[in-house]
Amino acid sequence: MKKYKSLLFFIIVFIGLTAAVIAVSVNKTKGAAVQENTQAASQIQNRIDETILFLEELAQDESVRTTETDYEQKARMLTELNKGKGYMMLRILDGDMNVYKEGTGLASNLASRDYLQRLYATGETQVTDAFLAGADGKTINYTVAAAIMENEKVVGGLFAAIYGTSIDRMLQAKDAENVLIGSELQYMGGVPEEKFGLSVADFLKADVKTAGSTAKITAGLQNGEKGTFWGIHGGKLKCFAYSPITGTQWVVMTEIPVFIRIKSSVILYLLSLAVLLAAAWFIAGRNKKKE
Repeated sequence: MKKYKSLLFFIIVFIGLTAAVIAVSVNKTKGAAVQENTQAASQIQNRIDETILFLEELAQDESVRTTETDYEQKARMLTELNKGKGYMMLRILDGDMNVYKEGTGLASNLASRDYLQRLYATGETQVTDAFLAGADGKTINYTVAAAIMENEKVVGGLFAAIYGTSIDRMLQAKDAENVLIGSELQYMGGVPEEKFGLSVADFLKADVKTAGSTAKITAGLQNGEKGTFWGIHGGKLKCFAYSPITGTQWVVMTEIPVFIRIKSSVILYLLSLAVLLAAAWFIAGRNKKKE
């Protein structure tokens, strides 16, 4: 009878130890994923917020609003101002969406751009998804545009283009993968060139075996919610965390391998299990001698 009581005791301890390790591992991995996600998203949020504030304040500045200075002079002023800001470009637009550049004056007309049509129609600051621009047409950038208002009407605009590489640096992490997702659930930042623009929804359906509903996850991403989910990707169990960037239709998603985060817990569990088995073997041997 005593033998069975000892066996039952060790079974209970084993189950309790295993349950505790699983609970700690789940919480530790989930917490790490959320922390990494929050850190990356905060950096991007700060860059967007400071850009919006800068442009909206600049749109109120007399040096921009005055009609006594021509647009080329204003463009020159913006070029000097941008030296301390680090944007890919900082430009001014007139009432017809003509954009001006230092040295060339009128550079082009951007009336075909959707985000500028919305800006001029509503007067509301716009933040675009990533798109390709630059002299080579291959440089990824994110553009923020603010309206210059006069008597409650849009009479011009300002826009700043943020380098895609600067956003990628904010997404870098040692033991995690962070990506920036756009308004149509497409990859924008933190991915290799060949993955840019591909569907995140397709990735989740084809490449990740999720613990929950893929449709529910993609709906959460689309609706700008915060959340976490578990899945198997590349043969490894991983925890995913995601959160929105306020003032945009973007989402940052983080992917963390479980084992990297729980390695110490697994080692401790195995050591504890070894001690438990040794104790069980010792007690079983002692009981056998008594018999």
